[in-house]
Amino acid sequence: MTKRNASAPYASGEDRMISTSLGEIAVRVVGDGPQKVVLWPAIFTDHHIYDRLVDGLASAATFVLIDGPGHGRSPGVAREFTLGETAAAMLSVMDALGIDRATVGGVSWGGMVAAEATLKAPERVERLILMNTPMDICGAHPKFGDRLVALGARWMLNREVFRNGVARSFFRPESLSRDPDASGAFHAMLSRADPVRLSAAVRSVILRGQPLRPRLSAITAPTLVISGINDGLYPLEGQASAALRLQDGRFAPVEGCHISPIDAPEEVKSLIKAFLTEESYR
Repeated sequence: MTKRNASAPYASGEDRMISTSLGEIAVRVVGDGPQKVVLWPAIFTDHHIYDRLVDGLASAATFVLIDGPGHGRSPGVAREFTLGETAAAMLSVMDALGIDRATVGGVSWGGMVAAEATLKAPERVERLILMNTPMDICGAHPKFGDRLVALGARWMLNREVFRNGVARSFFRPESLSRDPDASGAFHAMLSRADPVRLSAAVRSVILRGQPLRPRLSAITAPTLVISGINDGLYPLEGQASAALRLQDGRFAPVEGCHISPIDAPEEVKSLIKAFLTEESYR
């Protein structure tokens, strides 16, 4: 792990490349509020899924938005890696920015990474935000559909039909039509990505993932669990029952499918603002 440096400078609007065991990780810092919030994205997306979320919250928090390995501006590595390695990478980003303690979170893969970081270093986490997070993914027994997604990431990434298929499972149609910038950023990121390195990340999630549900009871940090009402990948009932295992959890269903900051940005923004500021969650 990178040696902590409490004086490491960073400023709102700054882009950084930070060295980790998973290669250079691209980071964008947004906002100048007193609270620090570190967010990792879902597979097949980058930090742009949080653009509308952080808009309006910049005075309440400083957001550290990460591009996962092989996604966005993070080049990634041409090998599979463990969830523990991604958690270490998140903590390395915090170290490089001189952040000893923060709220950590993410969407889907990002939630898995944040939860793993919380279990690995609970003293570093003030609060945890899990959005649309797989609770039962098990690399030892992947579903057939998951295997197809992993193959598609390697061999069909540059085909629009594959990207449209991913988009249909991630977003409700009106979200992408309402927000063409989000739709454009999604397709542009995938069309530019290196299929070898992005698919290595996808396989790492699908084929090396570790179930989170049985480990939730060990998380002591206050935790907000957000789930899309129409998320076909990880349905509402399973998310709600998993949240009950948390020592200090709150479950919040919102409109939409799998990428809640895109499908329900105002709902998610209100929930996170309350979570960060209300005394009951401190």
